[in-house]
Amino acid sequence: MPIIIALRVILLRILRLLFSIMIEAWIFKKSFNISPKLSVQYAMALNLLANSCEWIVFLNAETVFPAEARKELIYYLLVEQIQETSPSIFLLTAFNFTLLLFIKWMGFETLKILLSKDIPKITQVFQGIPEGNLQMTKKYKDFRVILIAHTLSYSLFLGLVFTLLILE
Repeated sequence: MPIIIALRVILLRILRLLFSIMIEAWIFKKSFNISPKLSVQYAMALNLLANSCEWIVFLNAETVFPAEARKELIYYLLVEQIQETSPSIFLLTAFNFTLLLFIKWMGFETLKILLSKDIPKITQVFQGIPEGNLQMTKKYKDFRVILIAHTLSYSLFLGLVFTLLILE
């Protein structure tokens, strides 16, 4: 039985990652007018970063929670099962959504800086000098696109998990 649960967890995590990459790459391609290959690379990098940080936060948060909250967290993140509907599940979902969104946005901004190959611009950003050539609307456009992509992929995954929950 534990092998079946472990395989189910691994399969759900892989499906989540693949669906997220697929949806976000499509949105990045349409919104940023970039090649399909580059949009998939951006989506892969952001989702792998977000999943890695999610596990780091999960492993650290799990040690400080009380026993009942720890049990709910483990069931929610590992087994993708909800024992009972409680406010802590909704708080965990909202926190997880916000955390992943923040990580993806910061990762996207970091990728843009690293791939720009504009050394004076990079040093201005790290020195805190305002960027004259970047408009604020462009920065907000990037955030809106990442927000839409993340919301759509996260909603699809939650729909998949709750559908599996109902079918059981």
